[in-house]
Amino acid sequence: MPVLSLCMIVKNEEEHLESCLNSVNDLVDEIVIVDTGSTDKTKEIAKKFTKKLFDFAWCDDFAAARNESLKHATGDWVLVLDGDETLAENDLLQIREIINRKDVVGSVLIQRNYIKDLKDVELGRIGGMNVLEAGHGDKGFIKSDGDNYFESKNLAGWFATPIVRLFKRQTAGSLASFNGVVHEDVTLSLKGDIMTTNIPIHHKGKLDVESWKNKWALYEHLGEKKAEVEKDYHAYFELGRQYAASKKLDKAKEMFQKSISLNKDFWLSWFNLGSISLLEDNLNKAQECLERARTINPNAVMIYSNLGVVYAKKKEYPKSLEILTLGLNLDPNQPSIFKNMALCYKELGDMKRAQLAWRKAVQLNPGYAVKKD
Repeated sequence: MPVLSLCMIVKNEEEHLESCLNSVNDLVDEIVIVDTGSTDKTKEIAKKFTKKLFDFAWCDDFAAARNESLKHATGDWVLVLDGDETLAENDLLQIREIINRKDVVGSVLIQRNYIKDLKDVELGRIGGMNVLEAGHGDKGFIKSDGDNYFESKNLAGWFATPIVRLFKRQTAGSLASFNGVVHEDVTLSLKGDIMTTNIPIHHKGKLDVESWKNKWALYEHLGEKKAEVEKDYHAYFELGRQYAASKKLDKAKEMFQKSISLNKDFWLSWFNLGSISLLEDNLNKAQECLERARTINPNAVMIYSNLGVVYAKKKEYPKSLEILTLGLNLDPNQPSIFKNMALCYKELGDMKRAQLAWRKAVQLNPGYAVKKD
């Protein structure tokens, strides 16, 4: 039976670490924890679960810290979690089934970045416009209503990030390794399938909004460092996304434009550049960028949401409704789309449809009933 190692890097995770380790203690065969400078009870908690606790001097490089944890692992497979993440008990058996497969070398899990209140959803956006973070996919915010997981109870919902967090440690003596000082990715030297799953990693790090905001200064610094070293389209995109989240819109636009200059087919950079242009009321530029994003990826719901707003602002209400309807065909549970449809119908004098659309928007997001915007 394959041996599974849990590899973690932590710093000041006393609030969540015990829950994290308890959630997988019966699943993993080995726990490796690398501490990068905790000053709270993190190491004391870790020692209750493992003797493989190591100190690592922080060097502004997440990949280096991750690779330090891999260095101390001995398992056939590696599971990577952060201190504020957990797995649900009902998913543990499926993890075991994956690592027993001979044709699979890694697996994509779905990191759920939970949001406590609907008002906090805007923290993942700029000025009310949807701006997708790296890895967030194209579904935007997912409400927790009707979700079967206990972990999502009493929370507004989550942003979903597909991420490789389960993989074979080595083959023929060649070790897996991480690359990137921030937003680090694992590189697997062996050939085989990367299996896609719907297994969620329950990430609670964004529930403390102030703590989450404070992390952005570090991520921005590391993002600048990464872009300077790598000078590739994705590094520029990541840095642009970080600038956008910090409301540094001129810098964000510069990074998205650099990203596009290196890869004209990366839809997320077009999308984000178009969304910022919309926020700045540069409607022609917004239309150009968002239509380009739609051409590249016609299945991204948030493109239609923002593009519909562009046409509405240009008073092209029938075209806006056409675009918004296409978005609903992809996902019928987007409250912002129904809200904007209601505004379009109102401008066209169709009050019956406007009321129906507004009612649906409020049903999906009760926060709209408090303040109409």
